[in-house]
Amino acid sequence: MSTASSTTRVVALDGGINFRDIGGYVNNQGRTVRWRKIMRCGHLANLSDNDLDSLEQIGINKIHDFRRTEEQEQSPSCAVRAEFIDDYQISIGDISRFWEFLFGGELTADSSHTLVVNSYRNCIDAVIPAFSRFMRHIVDNADNASVFHCSAGKDRTGMAAALILAALDVPRQTIVEDYMLTIEHYDSDRLIDLVEGHLRDANVESWDREWLVPYCSVHQDNIVAFLEAIDASYGDVKNYLITALGLSQADLNKMQSCYLEG
Repeated sequence: MSTASSTTRVVALDGGINFRDIGGYVNNQGRTVRWRKIMRCGHLANLSDNDLDSLEQIGINKIHDFRRTEEQEQSPSCAVRAEFIDDYQISIGDISRFWEFLFGGELTADSSHTLVVNSYRNCIDAVIPAFSRFMRHIVDNADNASVFHCSAGKDRTGMAAALILAALDVPRQTIVEDYMLTIEHYDSDRLIDLVEGHLRDANVESWDREWLVPYCSVHQDNIVAFLEAIDASYGDVKNYLITALGLSQADLNKMQSCYLEG
């Protein structure tokens, strides 16, 4: 079965990182998110020539890169034959304070988890400029196929996926379950190994590997905190999409018309 015609959650690529389709989910009206219309992943630096052909076959015409400039320079995207929108420059608040906590001797498994959860909870206003532009692109590109990603395809990407699925009226439990699929499809141990290498390079004398797990993996508390913070400040995600991100009811209707079937 070709990648282009497949209706599988994982998009099978030689160099894909956490590369998943958000199609196939059933919304509250019993309609299903179309396959191979919107895909999420980690960075695109390791794609093979066959991967590039597969993505072209799927029909992807826009790729959204949420990473900061230094991340893009460290792992430059391969030359996918699509338009790149790569100036979002999203940084998720307190997650960047991980190193501050570590070097300050304040990091434990619990404090690391709390740091990440609070980052999700506290970023809902900071991400408005980036996610408002992103969601506008998703609306306007509804006749084609889009990919969005960050470095690992878990935090910034997870938030964006949650917003799209909420706009399509997919149940919250399903949104959380989609977020948690990163555990199955991303090698967090490898990322922990890389972080430990950075710690050794920085002459950090001691740490506990468990401290790094919340930073390098995912937990449902993260995405729940993000969504509940939106509920608390905006009433619900739909109102956030409209009042904060600038979508109209017509935009949401267009998304549901183009990205749902049945």
